[in-house]
Amino acid sequence: MIISPPFVRPRNAAESDLSWVSRMMPVDINRDFPLNRHASWHGGVHVLHTDRREEGYDRIEFVRAIADGEVVSFRSPSSTAKRDTFPLNYDGRTDDGYVLLKHQTDIGENCHVEYYSLYMHLMDRLDPAIRDGARVWRKDRIGQSGMVSETNAFHFQVFCDNENMLKLTGRTTAELDITRDGRKDTVYGDIHFYLPPGTHFYESVSDAASPDTNRLNAVHTSTEPLFVSMTFEKGDCSMLTRRQNAATAALFDTVGEPLVNADANQTDDVRRLGLRYEYNLYQTAKRLYPQNPSAGFELLRFGRVISTEHETLAPADAPLWRTVSFPGGTGMVNLAFSYIKKFSDADFPHWTGWRMVDDDTDSNSQCHSSLIAGLQESGHFSDLSSHLICHFPLEWNAATFDQRYAWLRSGTDDIPAISEEDYERLKSHASALCFDTGTIGTGRLWHFHPTAFIAHFRKCCWISKQELKQLIPRNALRTAGRNDYRWEAINTYRDGAGSVADSIRTHMNRTMQKHLITTPLRIACFLGNGIQETGWLGTMEEGYRYMETDPRTHQVIRRYNIWYYPWYGRGLLQLTNPENYFNYFSFRGRTCPENIRNTLINEYRRLYAHRPLRYTDNHLSDTENHVPENIIRWRNNVSSDFQEAASSAGFYWVSMNMAPYADNDHVLERCSVTPRRSGTKIYYRSQAFWQASAAVNLPGQIDNEQYQGLNGFDTRCCVYGSAIAVLTEQKFPDSHNNPVNEKPESDQLRRG
Repeated sequence: MIISPPFVRPRNAAESDLSWVSRMMPVDINRDFPLNRHASWHGGVHVLHTDRREEGYDRIEFVRAIADGEVVSFRSPSSTAKRDTFPLNYDGRTDDGYVLLKHQTDIGENCHVEYYSLYMHLMDRLDPAIRDGARVWRKDRIGQSGMVSETNAFHFQVFCDNENMLKLTGRTTAELDITRDGRKDTVYGDIHFYLPPGTHFYESVSDAASPDTNRLNAVHTSTEPLFVSMTFEKGDCSMLTRRQNAATAALFDTVGEPLVNADANQTDDVRRLGLRYEYNLYQTAKRLYPQNPSAGFELLRFGRVISTEHETLAPADAPLWRTVSFPGGTGMVNLAFSYIKKFSDADFPHWTGWRMVDDDTDSNSQCHSSLIAGLQESGHFSDLSSHLICHFPLEWNAATFDQRYAWLRSGTDDIPAISEEDYERLKSHASALCFDTGTIGTGRLWHFHPTAFIAHFRKCCWISKQELKQLIPRNALRTAGRNDYRWEAINTYRDGAGSVADSIRTHMNRTMQKHLITTPLRIACFLGNGIQETGWLGTMEEGYRYMETDPRTHQVIRRYNIWYYPWYGRGLLQLTNPENYFNYFSFRGRTCPENIRNTLINEYRRLYAHRPLRYTDNHLSDTENHVPENIIRWRNNVSSDFQEAASSAGFYWVSMNMAPYADNDHVLERCSVTPRRSGTKIYYRSQAFWQASAAVNLPGQIDNEQYQGLNGFDTRCCVYGSAIAVLTEQKFPDSHNNPVNEKPESDQLRRG
């Protein structure tokens, strides 16, 4: 799922994603979620807005689609004259334009979801692209924010049905079931651990690879449930402990301060990355879990092995010792113990605030939820309201108005009864705003706080089939010689059933989640290389057969394999040369004869250093080196087995430390070239993308941004530009280097 706020302005320096999303959606406190100022159900929020002439603001700012979707229904805004008179002007001028979008995407393996977003009180005019059944794309303009009861704002809400609620959150119960581990088909964001009473905390652990506690000094044994959250971000790893508030059961208090990189080890920091725990996970996995570092990496990343069909932890009781806070101090806990249950943000843990509210069973608009009443009585309702997911009817169905609002005729203890005349005026006003909701408006729906929904699912980053397709540019630049370019249409991309792209997508998403390729910029660097290297996801194998032709007659002189055959490139980020293959095999816990490994690695190095010998004195063949059948099979599987193709790419990402480069600022450079018979074409590069690309292709040239020898870098940049447009909110520089363009130039984005 790729998602963004309905307003998209530049991010401030060092601004967190949550802060940025919140700043894009300032909410009217009188029209908040899930209750309005009269304590009745309110399915969304009113997003305040005033067109401003400041840096980062357009003169007229448009409301935008939060995700790719389809127009279910819409109404063009009425004229200002109609807005200014009754029934729209009931308690102040109110605009009536709206757009309802249906979004279909994926959040995990076999986890296809559908939800709706509604943009109400739009003014002036809608975007011309808005029509029944039309496709819209994330960040596309929808319309302009109008007025609600004399306030410059629009109503925005996100909702889904019961079936999709189960898919989105994994449950409909108020709290998460902590007697078993969380979901495995969708895992993203922070990792969470439930530590039951009786959990032992130890002063120190002399051997972090051993689960033995016999000689350890226990400093604390918990007497209450504790909940630990593990957050990876830009190389750091934070551990935060929570416990239930003594007075309010729904509230959880933090225990101590977040522990940042508390378990970083100097031994793992071989690339001098400054004891950044996440950046060194690969080295940590090799040190602590040498029998199968890949399974150990999952343990470090998820707190458990997720890919049990492909990975086996060895030994089976291998520990995960982490420093954790308890009331009054810190200690070491083996989080791998089976009695400690593991979850992720995909499980919407209640100790982080998420609660499902389904205890108001009537169909009127009053809130009769005892859960919400309890929060109000405790004084903590406003602290937790944004994370409540509430089940009640849609408020835009005119046919159910009396059912929902008849209580106003008799009033409540807090709200006096209104006259029949006032009731009819209110009904006329509501009817003027309602629309044909179809079947979705007849029952009860699950409603999310839009800001919390968007902020939460921005951590998912599972790429759907449609989103992946958009990363393939319509055209790509190819370097045919020095200052000689070709601008070529990409007509070979296929993603139908059985295609390479369709077959590898799930494995690709799983490996990105495992190896923390989970930010838009990391994904742009990862797939910017992988998509180009695999011929637009067409093959997981490098072309190793070549022809030599006579430059004068163009006749074939001979056909031959590339000099490093059979250790040519395979996989999504193509592994090349024996050393990379054998390192991958070791990462996967596969044992290879040391003499064969060393002989092949040394032979490759010899040939690499002595170009004239590559075809005349080459000893890399399987037969000559007596390479066992199992090693040949493992090597070939890197291209023929899509799980292996993706897994090897994740290994290459972490082993070559691409993440630190991908995490740098991506200052886009607009590059202009004039290919033959194509006119001027534009593509984009950045130092961050160059360094991430060089890390897996030419590590010795990472700091030489102008190096011309990286195969296909200009082509990779074409994919990178599409990825920046599809995955991020970053704008592209114009010819004056001003970041004002919303899309790449040269008509690059693939739609439809």
